[in-house]
Amino acid sequence: MSEELELLRWCLHGGAIPQTAYRICWHDLLEFAKKQAIVGVYWQGISQLGSMQTNKPTDDDVMEWMAAIQHLEKKNRKANEKAVWVSGTFLKEGFRSCLLKGQGNALLYPTPLWRQSGDIDIWVEGEDDTLIAYARRFVPKAKAVYHHVDFISTSNIEVELHYRPSWMSCPWYNRRLQQFFGQQRDSQMSHQVALGGGHIAVPTWQFNVVYQICHIYLHLLKEGIGLRQTIDYYYLLLNHGAATDEERREIGVLLRRLGLRHISGALMWLLHEVLGLDEKFLIAPMDSRRGRHMLHEMMASGNFGKYDERAMSGMYGSGLKHNIQRLWRDVRMVRYYPAECIWEPWFRIWHLFWRRRHNR
Repeated sequence: MSEELELLRWCLHGGAIPQTAYRICWHDLLEFAKKQAIVGVYWQGISQLGSMQTNKPTDDDVMEWMAAIQHLEKKNRKANEKAVWVSGTFLKEGFRSCLLKGQGNALLYPTPLWRQSGDIDIWVEGEDDTLIAYARRFVPKAKAVYHHVDFISTSNIEVELHYRPSWMSCPWYNRRLQQFFGQQRDSQMSHQVALGGGHIAVPTWQFNVVYQICHIYLHLLKEGIGLRQTIDYYYLLLNHGAATDEERREIGVLLRRLGLRHISGALMWLLHEVLGLDEKFLIAPMDSRRGRHMLHEMMASGNFGKYDERAMSGMYGSGLKHNIQRLWRDVRMVRYYPAECIWEPWFRIWHLFWRRRHNR
């Protein structure tokens, strides 16, 4: 395990200061934390190193980290306020909604303002055609894809209006997934919590254990995934408490039915072996082979694949480059996740016609 991961595990759990802390470069660690979007998670531990003498962070190191943390806190406060405002605006227009990932996940962290915030993804009740038309009242050229339409940008925070929380390329697994979302919609949009001086609906634990695995799976196969999403899932399971045998059985049946068994096994291995989550919190059997592969992909690509040096460059035209890179990812991943990788090119062709119909 790398020094960065050893220190990350300690930052999550505490205890005796690991030997890694006595030799690591704090500036380089900050750069790694930024690539993985987990600066605040590391700060949980680093802020407790006041008594350390050897390799103690210098004043410059501390100032550099503190500047990053203050930026995180400011951005999170703004994102909280905007999420509540967006949800309230939809409700006034007659649409119920539910905040996906993001600021809802932050509520599970020991210090919510230290989670790296991003865009506001909000699941809105309604048919896709209706919601696309609604979005284009405000953004006439808003781009629509199968699961969401680009919406407004407020205070430099992008808002994505979701009519489907997520999707899968394999048609029968996707059909079952959309049925699951439909069955869950009412309970998710009525699950209110306090946020940013107001109230907003966020997913329940039962929904999130499936939805967030699906989200991780989607990004792992399409572009890349970082440690932030894994740590989100770490806190999701930790806050729920030890999973009962009945919960494991029910979730296991559902994950297999939705084609998420392999990715859930990889995620459970990573949560336990790398992040140190106790086995009693796990909801599925561990898969070490896929888990090691998933860890390799995370370390190579960073948050959402933004730092993947394996990405192709110099191709003629962004569309061609994008499609070739997708096919290459399918080839690399097919032995681990055959159903999705085999169906992904076919889904892309079908999606081309879907986008042409909805983006005239």
